[in-house]
Amino acid sequence: MKGSAALARWSRLLLKRARSPYDALRTGVYLVSFPKCGRTWLRVLIGKALCEAYHLPEALLLDTYTLTKRAGLLRTRVTHDDASIKEGRPYQRLSWGKRRYRGKKVVFLVRDVRDVLVSCYFQATRRVKCFEGSISDFIRSDAYGARKVVTFYNIWHTNRHIPQDFLLVRYEEMRADPRKVLWEVLRFLGAQRMEDGVLDRAVAYASFDNMKELERQRSFESRMVQPGDAGDAESFKVRRGAVGGYREYLSPDDIRYVDDVVRELGCPFDERVTEEKGERP
Repeated sequence: MKGSAALARWSRLLLKRARSPYDALRTGVYLVSFPKCGRTWLRVLIGKALCEAYHLPEALLLDTYTLTKRAGLLRTRVTHDDASIKEGRPYQRLSWGKRRYRGKKVVFLVRDVRDVLVSCYFQATRRVKCFEGSISDFIRSDAYGARKVVTFYNIWHTNRHIPQDFLLVRYEEMRADPRKVLWEVLRFLGAQRMEDGVLDRAVAYASFDNMKELERQRSFESRMVQPGDAGDAESFKVRRGAVGGYREYLSPDDIRYVDDVVRELGCPFDERVTEEKGERP
């Protein structure tokens, strides 16, 4: 596929390149999310749009920081904050302090807690291989489960005033209208205008089917976008992407457990909770 070799070469360089200690000072925007909320998809949308609009090499597509710098936008870095699956930090040890984001802008990406948990389970068992046990065990785990996702969301809701500006992006809204959400994010990064065709081509490129094919062909050399096992569909980074797909994996008892955690801890970023209270986050 066109651009595959260049993408592979650049991805290898990304793995080796050391970051400058001054990068945090230069960074203007952080894209923050709990794992498996659709961050890679959003990065591909942003990357393809910037490559098209600013005539930048497609080899840079996944290097969000360099792309935004070369495009003259606010330099943007991606992070799971302290919630990476590989680290497996228990929810009780998540940091409530977000002073390092003061003076920055934050794009905060959220997704239905139940869908996040299912996707994280397959990431942890089929790709990172840091968890052994059933999905029922997983969602009840302090290090990976429902309490961790909800606590992460609540920490950021409490601290959303710390950054200079805060943009909430919902995965479900991206699925419903990716073009609209992409343009909203690009404006947040400092883009002034973008041709309709650029946005349309970015959305087409980042479609589920094309992303799946890119991963299948190992167009992205980085292990971040490679299947754990090419013969196991559940081990793909681009796995299913469905809204409400959790129903196929979680038992009624599991779903009740997650819903009970959401009600117990409260979760302002969960639309079900805010709708019950008649308010928006």
